[in-house]
Amino acid sequence: MPVEKLSASLAENLAAFRALFHAPENCDFVVREFAPHGVPMAALYIDGMANRQNIEDMVLRPLMNMRPFGGVAPERRGAALAAQVLPTGTGRLEADARLVANFVLDGNCALLCEGCGEAVLAEMPGFASRAVGQPPIESAAFAPHEAFNETIRTNLTLLHRILRTPDLVTEMLEIGSSSKTKVALTYISGVANPALLREARRRLRGVQTERLLSIGQLQQLIEDRPGALLPQIVQTERPDRAASFLTDGMVVIACDGAPYVLAAPATFWNFLHTPDDHALRWPYGTFMRVVRVLGFFLALLLPAVYNALLLYHQELLPTDLLTSILEGYTLVPLSVTVELILMDFVFDLINEASLRMPGNMGSTLGIVGGLVLGQAAVSANLISPLLIIVVSVAGLGLFAVPSYPLSLAVRIARMLLVLASTLAGFVGLNVALLCLLCAAAAQESFGTPYFAPAAPRMRHNADLFLRLSLRRQARRPGMAHPLKDNAATDMRAWEKGGGTK
Repeated sequence: MPVEKLSASLAENLAAFRALFHAPENCDFVVREFAPHGVPMAALYIDGMANRQNIEDMVLRPLMNMRPFGGVAPERRGAALAAQVLPTGTGRLEADARLVANFVLDGNCALLCEGCGEAVLAEMPGFASRAVGQPPIESAAFAPHEAFNETIRTNLTLLHRILRTPDLVTEMLEIGSSSKTKVALTYISGVANPALLREARRRLRGVQTERLLSIGQLQQLIEDRPGALLPQIVQTERPDRAASFLTDGMVVIACDGAPYVLAAPATFWNFLHTPDDHALRWPYGTFMRVVRVLGFFLALLLPAVYNALLLYHQELLPTDLLTSILEGYTLVPLSVTVELILMDFVFDLINEASLRMPGNMGSTLGIVGGLVLGQAAVSANLISPLLIIVVSVAGLGLFAVPSYPLSLAVRIARMLLVLASTLAGFVGLNVALLCLLCAAAAQESFGTPYFAPAAPRMRHNADLFLRLSLRRQARRPGMAHPLKDNAATDMRAWEKGGGTK
């Protein structure tokens, strides 16, 4: 912008803003000039971003009907308008031309007055946004059914409604030299560790890019190892889950235009937990979590174990079972490894196609495609019937993984394990699994080891692999090193006579 500070001349200010917003070519930039009682003024806003009706009712109409300034000095006209004329709640003054332009770009209105070197800023957002709906990915049976949307202010409001504490702090940043994307760093003061906050601020402020178009792009720019197989930052579209991360001492990062937020530091266990684990009684939550973990290991290991058994370790199978399996392969021209890779690719292809299909056609395509292709492949003697069962069970286990990024990592790791089992059976499988485990154990998320608090050992509550009773979860998890250790003292104080009055 040619000027940094507004001048007392309305004509100079309008010329500067028209040059900045490329008017009159840019027809979205609106300059509404008027002169109540002979004093030239102008309202600036972006058509479609600001609420035109509110501007007419709360800015233009009061100014048209106002009384003359009288003895007010020209340089004090902006303060007089903000204090005595405009009914809008925001009437702050700003002399920095660049900040005024950013305020207008956010969907608001700026009022300029002849003789005053300050603009009166009035919040008038009116752009369309999606209503708060249900989470399409992290669905839950008994947990709340609210999800974030693409408006950062709405997402922060959802967090404030759950955590009604003045200690909930939001720091707003702008990332992207051209996109000026709003990014919010949210935490609970007095719980979040200052070292974690410093590291989060350092990474966010150190992002140097021209445009930031998605929170996924931001995640890749601030995580420890962008090329690692396993995800290192939790993504969640649920406000209740984000609130639980905040109470544990983690930081939550929201980005304007993104329907989910990021939470850090994240460990491997965070990707296996769901809101239903805490919405139900602890025996039910523990049972669901055990089923989920078993599904994770089935999705990861079952195809590779099946491949190793048939290629190298047939003596480990009972004779009747081995005979049945080999009879199924008498007419199959493909090897076990090729069958596994082919069917795994077909399964991923059906899953990806069903995800891209509109509406309810996706689930229909997945069911019909799987049944038709599987039956046709078995009838054509291209695939063994038992292999269809193995791939199907592994696919069901993959769907039990609650984190979509973790499920993608399992798909890639499963393919690597199948290839390793082809080369050296169980020996190759164990070596490949050990390499993956060592690589994961060497990862960190914002300075926290990936498998903490299991490796290395550190304090934690009874909500890690198993989800035990709430009475045993009085301590906050130690992975984020929160300042406050205990989240509660006695949750069932009524058993000791508490809460009688």
